[in-house]
Formats: sequence, C-alpha cells, structure tokens
Amino acid sequence: MSVKLIAMDLDGTLMSPDHITVSEKTKAALKRAHSMGIKTVIATGRTLSVTESVTNQLPFIDYVIYSNGAAVYDRCKGKNIYTNTISTETVVKITDILEEYPVFYEVYSNGCQHAQISKAKYFTNSDLPQEFLDEYIKGIIDHQSIADFAKDCGAEKINLYYFNGEHYGEIKQRLSEITEITITSPVMGDIEMTERRTNKGEALKGMCAELGISSAEVMAFGDADNDIEMLGFAKYGVAMGNASEDCKSAAAYETLSNGEDGIALALERFVFTGGKEKIIVSACLLGENCKYSGGNNFCKEALMLYEKFRVLPVCPEYFGGLPIPREPNEIINGRAISKSGEDHTAEYEAGAEKTLYIARENNCLRAVLKERSPSCGFKRIYDGTFSGSLADGNGITAELLYKNGISIYGESEISILLDESEC
Repeated sequence: MSVKLIAMDLDGTLMSPDHITVSEKTKAALKRAHSMGIKTVIATGRTLSVTESVTNQLPFIDYVIYSNGAAVYDRCKGKNIYTNTISTETVVKITDILEEYPVFYEVYSNGCQHAQISKAKYFTNSDLPQEFLDEYIKGIIDHQSIADFAKDCGAEKINLYYFNGEHYGEIKQRLSEITEITITSPVMGDIEMTERRTNKGEALKGMCAELGISSAEVMAFGDADNDIEMLGFAKYGVAMGNASEDCKSAAAYETLSNGEDGIALALERFVFTGGKEKIIVSACLLGENCKYSGGNNFCKEALMLYEKFRVLPVCPEYFGGLPIPREPNEIINGRAISKSGEDHTAEYEAGAEKTLYIARENNCLRAVLKERSPSCGFKRIYDGTFSGSLADGNGITAELLYKNGISIYGESEISILLDESEC
C-alpha cells in the first residue's frame, strides 16, 4: 500500500489524555512517516492559534485543518488554502438564541478564539484537566459583548460549552432548526456549530484535490462525531480505541486508545512493514467486520502483533465465498453445517485453501486464529449444537494450516507468541 497523507484529530486522538502533550512514541512514529515523504496534517475543532502548542512539539506538520474544517492552513506557505465560514446573518441567528440563556460560548474568527470572559462563570466542567483549561483560556480574546462582536464578522465556528445541561436539549433543538449550520458534539455538553457544508472530511477532500492525492492514499485518525466524515473519506480511516461507537462504525479500522499510542501502532500496522516476519491473523481479531454477524471480534492484543510482525489479515469464510453477514456454522461430523442445516463445507474448504496459499506465498510459519471458530478454532471448537458448548477438534482452516507445518495460536496465546518473538 502507499499512504501519502496522514490526518489526525487532536483531543482524544493525537494528544495524550492530558490534552497537552504528544507521547514520545507517537512523535517518533510520525517523524518517521514524514521522513518517508508522507504529508502530515492535524485536523481539529480548535482555532489555528491554539494549535501552536501542538506544532511546537511536531514542527514537521505540513497542514492544519482547523475550526472543524472551516479552514485549512498551509504551514509552509503561511496562508489558508481553503475556507468555508458561517455568514454574518447566520451568526446573528445563533447568538440571538444563545444570549437568551446563562451560557458561555466562543466565536472562532480569523484563526482566533473570541469570547466574553464575564460569561465564564457559566462554564462548569469536571472532566478536562485544569492545566489544559488554564492554557486554553490564555488564547481567548476578550470582548465586552461577544454578541456585538459576532454581528460584525463571519465565523469559522461557534462553540457552546454547557456542561450543567439544564437547558441543553432545548438549546440544541433550537439551533438544529437553523438550516445554514451543522451541529456536532465532540464531548457531552459541548455544541459546535459550523457552516452546513463544513466538516473535516470536506476540508480534507478539498486539500487532497489540491495536492493530487486520492482518498485511497489517505490515512485518518479520530475519536468523535466531528471526525466521522474524515474517517469516511480516507481509505484507511482509523478509529481510536476510546472513540464513540458512531465513530468506530464510520471507520474501516480500529486501533488502541490515545493513551496507548494508538496512532503509532496503526502506523506500524499500515506503513512500517518492511523487514518483519510475516504472520497470518484472523481479520476479525483486528477489528475488521467480517464476523458471521457482520461485526468483529476485536482484540487489543492482536494489534500488538504489528510491532513485531508484518500482519496478513485473512477471513477464510469470506475467501470461500460466504457473505457478510451470514448464518452461523459449526462443525458436525467433520462438515461445516449452518444453523438452518445447510452444508457449507465446500466454501469452508475453498477458504482454507486460499488461506494456505497466502501463507505459502509469504513464507508464513505462524498464524493467530480466532478461537472456537469452525474455520479457525484450534484444539477446541463449538460442538455442533449451537448452544455455546465446546468439544475437542480443529476448524477446517486451522486443520489445514497445522497439517502443512504452520504453528497455530489463539487470541488468548498472543502474549506467548510475543514473548517467543523476543527470543
């Protein structure tokens, strides 16, 4: 594969849980990617001015998508290459509503935060670190009346912080009736408003068109609903382990959380693969939605394999022509039989042969396979009663790989495999 651009949300994604620092492991991985000629982009709901603390840690960042995609800043040229702001007329509609309530809100304009500090008494929050809040407030430009300021300018974004929530539902409903804007809530109690066509995905799409980069060459990371369009645009859309369920549904892949260096691990998974032993791994364990139900069997430990191996995801059932989703199957008298009684042994055997072919072509000597599966289970599998009971035996793919000299590990044995690889 060839990744030419990496775009990353900040809070909950690139930043450590303190919202201030980027871990050394993630810094090193991104620097390595940049040295390979890959463009690096941060994509945030923050204003441009507030991103300086991040770019000081990562001075090689090429572009900044800020205010949820209202603008894209080229750090090399020192100018915006894309803008899409809220009109002054719409800004007035929004502020007229917000001024009716005891709330604190900001207007993002010209890359800076504008607010009425006298309203800060309405800002109550228990989740964000105080150190982050102290640093954040330093960048706010104070106004006697934020509503009067807003009436004289357009806005990249308007951000409402309302964590006590007494009127939250009412405010959100009234704002949702303004058809010229889009509303997102990256965290509970936060309402972010942008021009209705503005989002990180559109900004990323426009930037890639300018650079001649296709979506198939883009990797994007995010954790919240304002990242969904961006993850959908990128072929390699990766949701953090701490991401919302909607965000995970929009992404093609999942990695570990921001506190576990999820970005660095994903770069190992997709970008830094040279010189490593190749290993077969059940794709469902890696978070790919190929399970019989249409979901996955995501296993955090399976992602750690990317640090030691070049991982080759496989799904024998899919390789054999079975659809996703599909009826569950179990092994009965050596045959793969569906819950409704249909015999799918031929498809299971075809998938096993294709998996063996991949293993041989890539000189794989080891495989990590989904335990208990009629394809991939090893030593213990479901007993054919569809009751969750187990019996001694091997899945059809596991049996074929084992007979051809490939060592089989289940997901519960990944730590053993990783320990062995250190020897």
